[in-house]
Amino acid sequence: MSTLSQTGVHIRPAETGDLETLGAWAAELLRQWDADATREDAIRVYQRILSSPEMGVIFVAEHNGVMSGFVYAAYQWRAEFAGETLDMVEMFVEQSWRNKGVGRALLDALAAHARARQIHRITCQVHPGNAAIERALESGGFDPERRTLWGVRL
Repeated sequence: MSTLSQTGVHIRPAETGDLETLGAWAAELLRQWDADATREDAIRVYQRILSSPEMGVIFVAEHNGVMSGFVYAAYQWRAEFAGETLDMVEMFVEQSWRNKGVGRALLDALAAHARARQIHRITCQVHPGNAAIERALESGGFDPERRTLWGVRL
C-alpha cells in the first residue's frame, strides 16, 4: 500500500489477525466518546467490514510488524455528491506513535484508496474537543462544514 519513510510506518489493509488489537483500541475510543457500545461490538463491526469489503475499508499502520494505528471508513452513496462517498468512522493512533505522522499516513492511504475507486468526497464526524483529529484532518486538506448532525438512538 504505502510507506511513511520518515517513521518507517507501513500502511496495509487490516486482516482478521488484527481484530484483537483493533478491538482494544476501539474500547479506548468508546470510553472517550462515552459510547454505549463495547469492545466486542467493535470487533463484530470490523469482522463484518473485513468479510464484506463493499461496505467499507480498514487500514492499519505498522512498524516492524507491530501495529501503531488504524483507520476505518464506510462507503455511502449520496446523490448530493454524484455517487459513492467515503465516511471516515474511526481513526486511532497508539499513544507512543502520536505526533509522528502516523495519522497523516493513514489519512493519505484513505485518500489514495478513495481516488482509486473514483470517490471524490471523504467526510468525518469529530467529537467536540478532539483537537488531535482536527489537526490531522486539517493537515490532510479537510475543512469543517457547517451542518448540523441529527440522530436518534433506538
